[in-house]
Formats: sequence, structure tokens, C-alpha cells
Amino acid sequence: MPPSIRIVLVLLSFVACKPPRPAPPPVRTGSDIVLPIRMVEDRFFLETTTKAGTPISLYLDSAGGMYLTKAAASRLGLTVRQDGESDVVTFPELSDVRIPVPQVPDIPVLHPDEGDEGDGMLGAPWFAGHAVTFDYPKRQLLIHPDGVLPDVGSEHRIPLAFQRDDDGKVISPYGRIQISVSGETLDMLFDTGATVDLVPDAQQALGSATSQRATSFITEGVFARWRAAHPEWRVLAPGDKTGNGAPMIEVPTIRVGGYDVGPVWFTWRPDKAFHEWMAQWMDKPTEGALGGSGLKYFRVGADWVHGVVTFAR
Repeated sequence: MPPSIRIVLVLLSFVACKPPRPAPPPVRTGSDIVLPIRMVEDRFFLETTTKAGTPISLYLDSAGGMYLTKAAASRLGLTVRQDGESDVVTFPELSDVRIPVPQVPDIPVLHPDEGDEGDGMLGAPWFAGHAVTFDYPKRQLLIHPDGVLPDVGSEHRIPLAFQRDDDGKVISPYGRIQISVSGETLDMLFDTGATVDLVPDAQQALGSATSQRATSFITEGVFARWRAAHPEWRVLAPGDKTGNGAPMIEVPTIRVGGYDVGPVWFTWRPDKAFHEWMAQWMDKPTEGALGGSGLKYFRVGADWVHGVVTFAR
């Protein structure tokens, strides 16, 4: 999905979470909820049914907004209403009451339907206020009802920083983390939904089952530095249909959360996409986004309340 649409949808549906409490990790007391998910090329889809028994498939994106497609709204029998210039619906009740529902009255409807994201998306506003684990190796997504992530040791816990007001209240659900590449520290958007739509040659080169797969993003300035300093790093050009053939680069190793992992594919994006546009909703400008192409090596815990991300292998 184009970044501009994802960002607007976040603003339409954001629910602010509480400011972090500067305290040691609390003791876990509750049982985890294992959500019914399907994974496709390191991307998470919630697969469940409505209270009426109708199947619904929703893309889960830590840096996205919330919406349903027009086709899904029709199939689910939802009444589409006008809210200003936007069409909205009331989110349907789900059969599994353990699954959190959006804490907003209305969900935008997209016209026309686009992308390969099922019936819609649950994004940052849905995750806000929760502690979850994206378990890539086990292909699971867990919610921790007690709000406490599994302990991984301080060396594998890093801040998840948010834009806040003067009182410390979170005013945007976009989280920032840091990674290191070749000794350089980079600020990145925490983006489990980062997606590339591969051109046919790139899809064949990567052996991808589908054209859409998880990626990470990097700004054009950093991309250029990497190519100049490391001509041996693999590049696919063209790579991404969405960016008019935007190139992709394979970074052999990144460091994040106290681990060195790789390789990690990054897809080119213009500087202004993160330095200007995304920066409006983050605590500081970033150089891209870390998505499933880098997160896939981990069990990634994300705590939107205390502002923490954990990494375990």
C-alpha cells in the first residue's frame, strides 16, 4: 500500500496509549493468547470469523492504519456511512472474544480495493496499548494480556520511541527503533507490514512464491552510500513495482537488539518519504523502516505501553 494512504489511515483511527513507566520489566502473570494467523512471505494475516460466522482476513501491520475494503464491507453486510469525505463502517463483532477489536467507532472503507491484503488491515492503532510477540520462526502472533513481554535480558531490549506531547502522552502510534549497519547507527520505523511488490525478474531471482513479500525500506541517500562503499552487495534493479522499479539491496548483516543477523533485503525509497513525510508523525526523522526481511530471524516482542521492543532467537 502507498505510504501516504497508510499514514492517513493511521491518523483517522489512532488510539493513544499510555506514556511509558520508567521501571524494570514487570513480572509476567497471565497466559498468552495465540491469535489465529496465516503467514505469507513473512507477513502476518489474522484469519478468523465474525460473530455471524463469516470468514474475515485482515493484514496486521505495526506501521499501518485500519481499514476494510469495499468488497469486504459488502460481503460482511456492513452499512457504509459517510463521515466527511470518507466512507466508514462499524467494525464487525468477532466470534473469538479474546481478539482485541479496534477501539474506535468507525473504520475507513477503501475505494477501490487494492493490494493483496485480504479484507483489510489492522495496524498501529490496533496494536497501541498492547504487548505482543511476533514469533517469526514459529509463525505465531501472541498477545500478552498482562501487558508484559517475556524476559530476554537487558542486552536484547531496545526502546520503541513515539512522538509525544509536552505531558508525555503518545500522540502517534509510529514506533522508532535503531539498527546498526557496518558500524553506522540508523533510526528506523518499526514496520512489520513493510511490503515490496516484486517485478517478475526480481521475484524469480528471489524465488518468492508471490510477488508481494516482506521487505525493509531505506532512504535513497543511505542506499547510495551503501552501493558506493560496498559494490559487492547484491542489488536487484528494477525490484519493486510500487516504486516504478525501485531497486533493492541485500545487506549481509545488520545489528539489532544485541544480535547480528542477515542477509536483509532493503527496498529504495526517496529521502523525503521518511525525512519529511513520515517525520511528521514520529519523534525524529528516520532513514527507513525495518520490516519482515530483518525481523524474520527473531521472536520480536513489542510493548506499545512501556515503549520497548525485545529480540530473542
